[in-house]
Amino acid sequence: MLKPPQYKDEFARVEREEAIQSWLEGRGVADAWKLAPLLADANLTDAQCESFAEAAGTSLGAELTRFATLLEMERIAAELENSTARISDLIKAIKEYSYMDQAPLQEVDIKSSLETTLIIMHHKLKRGILVTREYAPDLPKVMAYGSELNQVWTNLIDNAVDAMKEKGKLLVRTARENDYVLVEIADDGPGIPPEVQSRIFEPFLRRRAWAREPGSAWTWCTAS
Repeated sequence: MLKPPQYKDEFARVEREEAIQSWLEGRGVADAWKLAPLLADANLTDAQCESFAEAAGTSLGAELTRFATLLEMERIAAELENSTARISDLIKAIKEYSYMDQAPLQEVDIKSSLETTLIIMHHKLKRGILVTREYAPDLPKVMAYGSELNQVWTNLIDNAVDAMKEKGKLLVRTARENDYVLVEIADDGPGIPPEVQSRIFEPFLRRRAWAREPGSAWTWCTAS
């Protein structure tokens, strides 16, 4: 049974493709450059390739082409399945994010609100951001304007991603402090430049591409 390859980096994957291509060319297989990436993605070992060649004999090229075609069809089917599930999740998240067909002011589940925002922001986070969640158990719901609260999380996360140049660690934490729910969104970016720290709450001051000060976090509190 073939398992997905686990290459440590892109160079390792390219090296494997080149090795398979050389193996194919050495056996006179046409279009080796087209087949090699598909076989590498299938995680075929050298032993499996040799076993395949022994079984196929003089029909190696045709059989490998057939095999690679099946692999490509399987990959496309898996991508379609994942895409369909992803689209379904995204539509659901958008409805929850905007609180469609719901009253503006209502009881909000903070954990659910944060998770919905993370789904919406997935296109940015997937590029190299490691998200760590630390949610306190049994947080009470809070009365809030849900869609506006989600916009707060979006702005904070978006700023953090920009500050980290789309690569780093993002912490999303919740806690209960007396009659308040505390939310912290922190990143390991460079921090706000000292020369503008005293002005960060001025209207219209551009804050994109700035992160928190190291060791602290942006916070949002709301009464329970």
